[in-house]
Amino acid sequence: MKIFLVCNSLSHGGAERVGAVLANGFVERGHEVYVVTDTHEDIVYQLSHQVQVIPFSKSKTNKFMKWGRALYNTRVALKRYKPDVVIGIMQLCSFVSRIASIGLDIPVVMTEHSAFEWVESLPRPWFLKFSRKYMNWMYPCVTVLTEPDKQFIGNKLKNVVVMHNPLTFESYEGELKKDKLILSAGRLTDWRYKGWDTLVYSWARIADKFPDWKLCIAGTGAESSKQYIIQLMKENGIEDRVEFLGHCKNMLELYRRASIFFLSSRSEGMPMVVLEAMSQGCACVATDYKGRTKEIINSENCGILCQPEDDKALAEGLERMITDKEYRESVQRNSIERSKDFSVPRIIQEWETLIESLTNNT
Repeated sequence: MKIFLVCNSLSHGGAERVGAVLANGFVERGHEVYVVTDTHEDIVYQLSHQVQVIPFSKSKTNKFMKWGRALYNTRVALKRYKPDVVIGIMQLCSFVSRIASIGLDIPVVMTEHSAFEWVESLPRPWFLKFSRKYMNWMYPCVTVLTEPDKQFIGNKLKNVVVMHNPLTFESYEGELKKDKLILSAGRLTDWRYKGWDTLVYSWARIADKFPDWKLCIAGTGAESSKQYIIQLMKENGIEDRVEFLGHCKNMLELYRRASIFFLSSRSEGMPMVVLEAMSQGCACVATDYKGRTKEIINSENCGILCQPEDDKALAEGLERMITDKEYRESVQRNSIERSKDFSVPRIIQEWETLIESLTNNT
C-alpha cells in the first residue's frame, strides 16, 4: 500500500516519535511510505532511508504561514502520489490532512494520543477540546489508545478504533544488570500533567530509609518549572536525593541501568515511557488514570499501579519494589515479556487490517 503520515515534526513529542516508528514499521512490511512534516526543525526521530519526506514548506516562516503552506503542499502531494490512506498524527495534522483531501477520495485517519477523558483540574488546549467536540465526525476513522477511551466515547462517535502505540525499542534479551536507580522521565514544563509534585511527596516519604538508592528525572522544560520542582524538593528535604538529567540521548542505556521506573502522572493516554521501561527490564510503580496504564501493566506480576495523586500508596509501592528483591526481579522479567505484546510488527499488522477495511469501503 501507499501510505502518507502527516506529522508536525520529527524533533520532539511522544506522538511524533510514534509517527516515526509507524513510518519505519510500514516500510519494513514493504509499503511505500511518505511523511509530510516540518523539515526546518532538527530531526531527532530517524527515519528509514526508504521513507520519503515531504516538507510542509520550503522556507521557515511564522506559525500561521506554516500551516497555510502545509495545507497547500499536502494537497499537492496527495494529488501527485495518490496514497491509499493518510494517517494524521494528532488533531491539527489530521485536520490539515482532511481539508487537503477534500474531493480526492482518500481516507484520512485521525489519531488521538492523549486520554480522551480529561482531568477537569488540568488545562486543556482549546483546539483539542474543539476537535473532539466538533471535528472527529469528519474522519472515516478515529483511533484511540485504550479501551477505556473507547468506552468513554460510547455512542458519541461511530468510527472509533483502539490502536495501541508500538514499542519504541526492541525488548531486551540479555542478562539484566541493574543499579540502585529509580528513573522517571517527562517534560518538566508539564509538571501538573506529569505529577512531579506527587513524585516529590512520594519520594520524600521514604527517601531516608534508602540512602543507597537514587531517584533521577530525565527531561527538559522551562527553567521556572524546574525551579518550582526544586523548591518543592527543598521544602520536603530531598533536594540532594534527586538528580535532574536533562535531555538524554541515551534513554535505552538508562532504562537498562534502572531497577525501577516511577510514573507519577495525573493523566496519560497510554504512557509510552512505561512501555519502554518495561521492555528494558524496569520494574514499574505507576499511576493509573481510570484503567489506561492498566492496559500495559495488566497484573501485579508486571508492576504496581496506584491512583493519581495518591503519594502514600505510591510511596508504599516504591518501598515494596525496593525491599522485595525477589518480587522486583520477577516483575523485571515479566515486564520484558509483556512488552512484546506491543512490538512494532504486531501493531503494524493491526494497522494493515484497519487500512484494508477503510480502502475496501472507499
